[in-house]
Amino acid sequence: MTHSMTRKLLALIAALALALTLPLGALADYAAPGTWPITTEPKEITVMVANSDIENSFADFYMTQWYEEKTGVHVNWIDTAHDSFVEKMNLALASGDPIDFITALNNTSTRVTTSQVQKYADQGLILGLNELIDNYAPNMKAALESRDGWRESITLSDGEMYTMPYLNECFHCTYYGKMWVNTVWLDNLGLAITTTTEEFADMLRAFRDQDANGNGDPSDEIPFTGAIDAYHCKVDTYLMSAFIYDDGENRLMVNDDKQIVAVYTDPLFKEGLEYIHGLYEEGLIYPDSFTQTRSDRNAINGQKYESLFGAMPNCHHGIGGGRDTDAGEPARWLEYQPIKPLVGPNGLQTTRVNYYDNFGLGFLTSFIPATCTDPELVIRWLDLLFTEEGRQMQYLGEYGYSWTDPDEGALGVDGSAATYKTITLAQDDPYYGKMNWGQVFPQYLTKELRSGSQMPAMDTPDGSGLEAYLYYYTAENYEPYGIAIENVVPPLYFSEDVVSDAARVQTDINTYVEECIAKFITGEMDIESGWDSFQEQLKVIGLDEYLGYMQAAYEASAYYNAD
Repeated sequence: MTHSMTRKLLALIAALALALTLPLGALADYAAPGTWPITTEPKEITVMVANSDIENSFADFYMTQWYEEKTGVHVNWIDTAHDSFVEKMNLALASGDPIDFITALNNTSTRVTTSQVQKYADQGLILGLNELIDNYAPNMKAALESRDGWRESITLSDGEMYTMPYLNECFHCTYYGKMWVNTVWLDNLGLAITTTTEEFADMLRAFRDQDANGNGDPSDEIPFTGAIDAYHCKVDTYLMSAFIYDDGENRLMVNDDKQIVAVYTDPLFKEGLEYIHGLYEEGLIYPDSFTQTRSDRNAINGQKYESLFGAMPNCHHGIGGGRDTDAGEPARWLEYQPIKPLVGPNGLQTTRVNYYDNFGLGFLTSFIPATCTDPELVIRWLDLLFTEEGRQMQYLGEYGYSWTDPDEGALGVDGSAATYKTITLAQDDPYYGKMNWGQVFPQYLTKELRSGSQMPAMDTPDGSGLEAYLYYYTAENYEPYGIAIENVVPPLYFSEDVVSDAARVQTDINTYVEECIAKFITGEMDIESGWDSFQEQLKVIGLDEYLGYMQAAYEASAYYNAD
């Protein structure tokens, strides 16, 4: 029997068992979907939730009281600490504990992988959501349809959704392959913002040779430095994309024939390595870039008032090291500006579009267990989170209490008129830290809602205009150059019989590629003589097998035939 048949059989058995245990008419007294209260008769559900502050139950949150009054549903909370959540959830699922909803979104310690979701579904431990959402959650359904690929991103190969939709539309995170260049240094040397790979190299040479930070010591400047603890801060991610698209992660893309290809097999990748190796040979790239973390980098740059690094790849502003803004020192990151992707020798100018991360795919822990006594009630209850009122309560809290109207003429994050101003609660307020549920629950946090907050000017010296700064430079310097979404490898689910092998070969391939990139750039491996052996070893490790797994999962996904 196939996994698909097993899953469907288990789901049928669960549905029959549920039907036999429900009292007659239990699901027949609800208001129309999308209206509240859901029922005039009091209802109860049991919710297992990850709680970062286990001393304060979700039962005591302001939003909890509001939500119960609005929906007519009382929640029995099972507050669970982050560090033990996954273990207790797995035990509850395996034991068939009577829980109606489980959620722990947006926390790394409580995340489950796509393969684990697949396993829960195969074992019949969690319910499919398609019919529940389509029939009883009109606001959730409309939200899913508002973003291309959102529904597909949480749809398994059997065509069913099992995890709740979650959107956190971080605009500046979507375009994360940024290069931050010290504009104080540019001004000191009378240099303009660079646009090409050759101009970038010339800028680094000037940083190295001409006392760019102006402290009288022409030897303390470090022209360029990377780090290893995030995709966006690696040496090659930004620079390589002037030659061939490089996401700094799996380094795969979908070509125009809908085939998944590895960019590190392309001669253009070799050409990019030769360029970056040339920078290293000239002493323009900090040697520790292949071993240090971002924290290490910030510690070095923060040693003096004047900055020591000229250019750094990073997703956001965390590139500079601290300054005492309380004492009037300007935030160090304001010295740096994210410049556009470089134009390469063949005219390529592109950057990664991290589109699918907006859907919270690293945080999939939000299910209706098969033990749920009334799935229709639960999905109706959750649907309120996808209304305008529910979204505001979840993100901002109560109007007049934790947020209010903006000041006249105030601007939002995106530079347009602000739509709200947040109010900071006093620490002795009974709902301090307990206003709303935050990002633990399914949500519909759009770019527009995030951008409506009243903001100081983006160049405010203490750095308080950060979000406006990130938004502006992302819109100006990165959004126009994003790779086409159809060329981005979408989130893929592997069947249980291949998931272990696929994960193993992916890890082996990526580890080897990272090692060779560092060795090629530093000269430990010669690019010209070592390129062919690099390609041969990739095949020995299992590149063809890896790409086969990826292609099969892609063709089995909802994306392959979506258009």
